[in-house]
This record gives sequence, structure tokens and C-alpha cells, in this order.
Amino acid sequence: MKYIVNLNGKNYEVEVEEGSASIVSVTDAPVSAPAAVPASVPAPAAAPAPSGSG
Repeated sequence: MKYIVNLNGKNYEVEVEEGSASIVSVTDAPVSAPAAVPASVPAPAAAPAPSGSG
């Protein structure tokens, strides 16, 4: 099986067989922009508790 492992800004293509593993290629990992953090939305206010008088 082949796997691509990203480590320290490098992509390592690794081929794994039963009992052995070998690095097939090493490339620079693409630089990606940091993910945008969504703005938090305030939770709706809780409904008031019903009064106990009947």
C-alpha cells in the first residue's frame, strides 16, 4: 500500500509491504493558508421557567 505522510513541510510517499517499508519520493508540501475561524454566534436566551402557582 502507498501512503503520503506530511511531516515538517515535506510530503513523503511511503510504500508499505508486509515486513518492510520504503520511501518512494519526498516533495515539498504545498503552503496552505490558515483555516478561517468562523465567528461565534451567541446562543438563544433560555425560556423563563414556568411559575409554580396553579
